[in-house]
Amino acid sequence: MTLPHRADIDADDEPDIESWIVPVRRALVARYGIEVGAEAAAEAATWAVEHAERLAMMGNPAGYLYRVGQTAARRSVRWGSRHVMFPSEPVAPDLPLLDVDLFRALEQLREEHRIAVLLTHGYGYTYRQVAEVLDVSEAAVTNFVHRGMTKLRSILGDDPT
Repeated sequence: MTLPHRADIDADDEPDIESWIVPVRRALVARYGIEVGAEAAAEAATWAVEHAERLAMMGNPAGYLYRVGQTAARRSVRWGSRHVMFPSEPVAPDLPLLDVDLFRALEQLREEHRIAVLLTHGYGYTYRQVAEVLDVSEAAVTNFVHRGMTKLRSILGDDPT
């Protein structure tokens, strides 16, 4: 999966907003939790639909949408929305129990580490794709993942050292 850029879109083509918003939604949920992140992603998606032509001309549309979502999330958190990171029990009876220890460990990571670890290891994104969404360098993503995984191993007792 590659995120489309301005050069990839012909003038006659409609931009594929979904290819930008899916990774943005995942990053916002990883950063702000289920409720706030999903709400922020919805606002970013609304903005994307309303400004599709403008967005298609940007060099990094996913990164811009991530910033739009961050603004919405900050507004939401400021006005008192609950900050729920991960569910501690199955949402539906037919779903398996979730690994609560892993979720608690993920909650202890710094935001950028948690986002990078979840997007790369949880969703299979490349470091380049994560860098585009977060609008940082690939080297920064490499550091985020390395530090996040080291901390997770330490918290979960899987540290080989």
